Amino acid sequence: MSDSPKNTYRKNYEHEYDPKSKVDALAMDLELKLSDTMTDRNLVEMRMVEDLRNYNGIYDPETLKAIKENDGCQAFIKLTKAKTNAGKAQLIDLLFPNDDKNWGIDPTPDPDLAAMVEDEETPFREGDFQFKDQQGNIVSRSQVAKRKQAMVDEACDKMRQKIDDQLVETRYNAKSRRIIHDACVVGSGVVKGPVVLGKTDKVYLNTPEGFQQVLKHSFVPGCEVVRPWDFFPDMSASTIEEAEFVFERRFLSRKQVRNLPRRRGFDRDRVKKLLAMTAQQTQHRSTYMDDIRTLAGLSDTLNDTRFETWEYHGPIAREVLEELEVIEPMDEEHEDYQDEIDAVVFYCGGIVLGAKLSLMEYSQAMPYRVFCWEPDDACIFGYGIPRSVRDEQSIINAFWRMMVDNGAITSGPQLGIRKDRVKPRSGEDWKLRPKKLWELNGNVQDIKQAMSAFEFNNHIADLSSVYQVARVLFDEVSGVPMLQQGEQGPASQTLGGMSMLMNAANTVRREQVKYWDDHITTPLISDFYHFNMEHSDDNEIKGDFQIQARGTSALLIKEQVAQAMTNFINTAGNSEVFRPVLALKATEILREWAKTQQLPKSIIPTEDELKAYHKQQEESAGQPSDPAIVVEQMRQQGQQAKMAFEKELAQQKHQMDMSELHLSAQTKQQEIAASMQANESAERIEVMKLAQAKQINTEKLLTELEKIRTRNQLEWDKFMAEVRIKQNAGQTANYGLE
Repeated sequence: MSDSPKNTYRKNYEHEYDPKSKVDALAMDLELKLSDTMTDRNLVEMRMVEDLRNYNGIYDPETLKAIKENDGCQAFIKLTKAKTNAGKAQLIDLLFPNDDKNWGIDPTPDPDLAAMVEDEETPFREGDFQFKDQQGNIVSRSQVAKRKQAMVDEACDKMRQKIDDQLVETRYNAKSRRIIHDACVVGSGVVKGPVVLGKTDKVYLNTPEGFQQVLKHSFVPGCEVVRPWDFFPDMSASTIEEAEFVFERRFLSRKQVRNLPRRRGFDRDRVKKLLAMTAQQTQHRSTYMDDIRTLAGLSDTLNDTRFETWEYHGPIAREVLEELEVIEPMDEEHEDYQDEIDAVVFYCGGIVLGAKLSLMEYSQAMPYRVFCWEPDDACIFGYGIPRSVRDEQSIINAFWRMMVDNGAITSGPQLGIRKDRVKPRSGEDWKLRPKKLWELNGNVQDIKQAMSAFEFNNHIADLSSVYQVARVLFDEVSGVPMLQQGEQGPASQTLGGMSMLMNAANTVRREQVKYWDDHITTPLISDFYHFNMEHSDDNEIKGDFQIQARGTSALLIKEQVAQAMTNFINTAGNSEVFRPVLALKATEILREWAKTQQLPKSIIPTEDELKAYHKQQEESAGQPSDPAIVVEQMRQQGQQAKMAFEKELAQQKHQMDMSELHLSAQTKQQEIAASMQANESAERIEVMKLAQAKQINTEKLLTELEKIRTRNQLEWDKFMAEVRIKQNAGQTANYGLE
C-alpha cells in the first residue's frame, strides 16, 4: 500500500465524444468534478482507514512490520472497539426507546382559532347569514372553532399514522442504527431520503381455477443508508446545507445495468454503450478505498466485477436537461426561466445514462443528512470514537507489548555456552528441552565450565502501573465513562449518588441526541410530511402541521425522573389540598408514570374506554328507582354495616383477651421457672451440708443430686405440656399452679 495521495483520479476513457452534444459535454464535466472531489477527500479516506484499523484491532502495515522484525508481541488490546460499541449502544437506547417514537407531529398553532375557542358568546356569521344547528340553536364562534380544531386534529393523527407506516415499511429504526454505527466508528453516518423506492408484493387472488399468485408493483417513499466511503459531497462546504453538489457511488452488477432501460429516464443506447465496457474500466482505483473495502469484509476494486455507477445531485444546465427530454423548452423571457436547475444525473464510465428532476424541495436542499459523533467545523465529515482515543490506544498497545515481551524474556534463565567445551548428543540441535544429553569435550570436568546461566530484570510491575494510568486516561478521553458500560468503578452506592452520576454521564449524550434531532429527525420527518402533502392522493391527511423531535425527551424517561414522579404522586396524593386537583389529570399522570416505569400501554384505559365507563356510570346513576326498593337497599346496607362493625369489635375483643391471657401465661411461666430453680438450689445446698457433715458418702451425694435434677425436669415437662394444651386446644387449664 502506498500512503502518498494521488494527485488526480481522472480516468481517460476510450469513448469518442461528440463536441456538439451537450450531454457528452456534461459527461466530461462530471468526470472532472468527480476526480477533483475524490482528490480533495483523500485525507478523509486515510482517516477512515486508520479508524477502522483501530476499531477492528489491526496494526497498520508499517507498525506490524517493525514488530515482526524485532520478534515482538503482536497483541492488539481492543479497548477501542469496546468503547465504541458502548457509546453506540447508549445513543441508540436514548434515540429509539422501545415504548415511544423519537418524533411527533402537531398542528401548527393558530392564534385566531384559539381566540375563537374562547369566544362562546358571539354568534358565528358569514356576512349577514346566521348559522344555526339542527335544533335551531344559534351556533357560536367557539363551537365552530372547536369543530375546526377537531378536524385539524383528526387530519394530523392520520398524517402521523401515514408517516409512521412509511418509516416502518422502510425499516427506519434499523437503518438509523447503521447510521449511528458508522458515525461512532468513522465519524460520519449518512441517510438519504425521502426517495421513491420500488416495492413488489406477492398477492394471491381467488379465481375459479384456484388461488393464483400476482405480483403487485408499487412505489413508496423511504430512506436509504449511504456508507461514508461511497459519499462524495462538495468538499469546500463545512455542512451538508452548504454543499453545491453530491456524488453517491453505487455498484451494480451487469444484470442490473441491463435492466436500467426498464426504468424511466434511462437511455437504451447509452446503456448498451456502457455494457460494451468491462466493469474494471468504470472503476476509479484507490489504494485507500481498497483498504476500506478489505477492512469492511469486501473484495478490493481490482477483483470487483461490478460496474461503478454514480448518482449526481446538483445543478445542471437547462440545455442539457432539454436535450435529455427531462424538461420542456422554455423561452428565456419567461419569468420561471433558470439557466441551471437542480436535477439528478446517473453517470458511469464517462457516459451519462439518464437524468431526472429532484423529487421535491428538500429541507436542506439535498436528500442527504449527515450525523457526526464529533462534528468538524471545517468539514462535512466528523470524527468518531476511534479517532478520539487513537493515541491512548497506541500507548496501551505499546506498554502491553512491553509487558509481554519482558515477561517472555524473564520467564527463564539465559544461557552462555562455549561450544568448544560442550556439544549436544550426536544428531540433536542446540535447542533446550527436558532430559537432553550434552557431551563434554576435552578435560572439562564440570558442565558449569562450558555453560553459565544468567537472568534479566523483570519490570512487569512498573510497566503495569503505567498501563493502568493509560487505561484511566483512555476512559476519560473517550467520553464514554465506565459507568455507561455497566462498570460502577468508584461510584457511590446510594440511589441519589447513582442518579447524580448517571445524570452527569449523560451530559455529553444529551448534546449528541440534540444534534441528531436537529440534523436527522427534524429535516427527514419534515421532508416525509412535505412529500405526502405534494404527492399523496389522500386529502384527509393534509393540513398545516409541524414536526417535533423527541430524542432529548427520552433522556428524561430515566431513573431520576421515574423516582421524581413517584415522589410527586405520593406527596400530592396524600395531601388533602392537592388530591382533588390531581383527580382532574389522573389518567394523564398514570399514563406518564407507567411510561417512566416502561410498563405496557395496554394496562392504562384509553380515552374511548374512559368515556364508555363514565357514560355507563351516568346512565346507572340517572335511572329512576322504586322508593320501596331504595328503602330496602338502605336497610340492608345499614344491617350489613352494623354486622361488619360488630364483627370487627368482636375480633378486637378476642385479640385483646388472647393478648392478656398470653401475657399472664408468660408471667406465671417465668414465676414457676424461678420458683423451681430456687427449690432445686435449696435442695442441693441441704445435700451438700449433709455431705460436709459426713452423714452421706460421695456416691450417695451424686445419687441424691441426680434425683433432684430428674424430679425438677419432670415437673417442668409437665408444666410445659399443659401450656401447649392451652395454646393448641383453647381449653382452660391451671398451668400446673394448683
